[in-house]
Amino acid sequence: MKKLKATFIAILLSLTAYAEELTLEQVQSLLESGNVAEATAAADSISKAKPKSGDACYLLGKCYEADQRLDEAIEAYTRAVELDAYNAYLTLAAIATERYDIAAAEQYITDYKARLTKNKRKQLPDESGAVEERMTKIRTMLDRVEKIQIIDSITVDKRNFFEAYQLTHESGSLNTIDLLPSGFPFSEPTSVYRTEDRREMIWSATDVSTGKSTLCTTNYLADGTWEEPVALGDHLGGDGNANYPFLMADGITLYFASDCSESLGGYDIFIARNNGTGFLQPQNIGMPYNSAADDYMLAIDEMTGVGWWATDRNKLGDKLTIYMFIPSELRINVDINDPSLADRAHITSIRSTWEKNADYSALLNKVAAIIPQKSAASQQFDFTLPDGKHLTRYEDFTNPQAREAMGRYVDLSNEIADLKEQLEALRVKYAKGDTTLEMEILYLERDLVNAQNDLARVKNDIIRAEIR
Repeated sequence: MKKLKATFIAILLSLTAYAEELTLEQVQSLLESGNVAEATAAADSISKAKPKSGDACYLLGKCYEADQRLDEAIEAYTRAVELDAYNAYLTLAAIATERYDIAAAEQYITDYKARLTKNKRKQLPDESGAVEERMTKIRTMLDRVEKIQIIDSITVDKRNFFEAYQLTHESGSLNTIDLLPSGFPFSEPTSVYRTEDRREMIWSATDVSTGKSTLCTTNYLADGTWEEPVALGDHLGGDGNANYPFLMADGITLYFASDCSESLGGYDIFIARNNGTGFLQPQNIGMPYNSAADDYMLAIDEMTGVGWWATDRNKLGDKLTIYMFIPSELRINVDINDPSLADRAHITSIRSTWEKNADYSALLNKVAAIIPQKSAASQQFDFTLPDGKHLTRYEDFTNPQAREAMGRYVDLSNEIADLKEQLEALRVKYAKGDTTLEMEILYLERDLVNAQNDLARVKNDIIRAEIR
């Protein structure tokens, strides 16, 4: 045991000696190459060896920040300021801005500029422009923090995060790119929104002429094929990329994410409305939906009265946080003088957004009862041709039109199963005396007949295309 302890101490001393031999430039290089632990140990050693060096303290702060040790980073930056490392003011201002503490950020900027003018020996450049611009954006956004009730949150993998959204059939579906017909362009990553009637798809594709991602749409044609994709509106992404679309059931209101210059940082969520001839200029929907981090797809299910959006503001690496909230028809913002404004914008606590004595269990149970929708392209099936051949995968088809029609066949089969389940539940309630359901049952029965007729037609389309 003593031998192991002595060996450990020897290694520690050798690492310390190595760290002291490094220059600040070498430590900076280590940090930039991703060797955070090694860079932090070296910066800490140099800072202790040179306690009067503001540059050493500043670099130590950067190492702590890279290591997600923000409180220690702030302490190091504060010491750096005291030791005349004036750039630490800008870093502290940036951190305060990310925390929505605009008053503190403004004071750091003021102190920074005062320090610049105080230096009589040489003229130093003012590098506060980027921080001030970001500070102005966030200050403006804090003026419109919507007062919403966030009823739950989940953590999911970043890849295909939208598959965790539990939406009813009436809201359309969120799918992977596997749903797109062969040869259609797409961005990576992206999601494919498909309308309730399954006759329109919206997704993001890279424009080869600009290198930017733009929203595209396609419609299902009478011959069982999809029309060539067209841009939904080049202006939607502004000077950035547009991605993760969701179209409301009204066919007018479109939500999507963009990393254009109007966003706070990375992707923000925007809204655009169609006036009948095309989508108008999009608007940033503000806080708390958007943050200084990436914020993605927003979807609202009018059948359940629940909205969803995803964000990486909690810095969970390859994970995202998905929030469930209650949308309102009339936007009500938090009072700008409310002391909880920054916390509401950050979503420091979900519980703090709840109405007094509110009980969301029934709403959550309603969402939990939704049968998850799956992309048709990701499902298996068993389709038999007249010659007895069984097809169980899309790859089994030799004809591309038959393969596309099979997607429609699977969708219709799922729709019919859903309709039958809904009808069964309503008929049980009707039998127990709820006669108000009569018209709804009749409508569903009509939809079921139509869907079954469509299924028969699509089946014939598949057979004709595949055995041609």
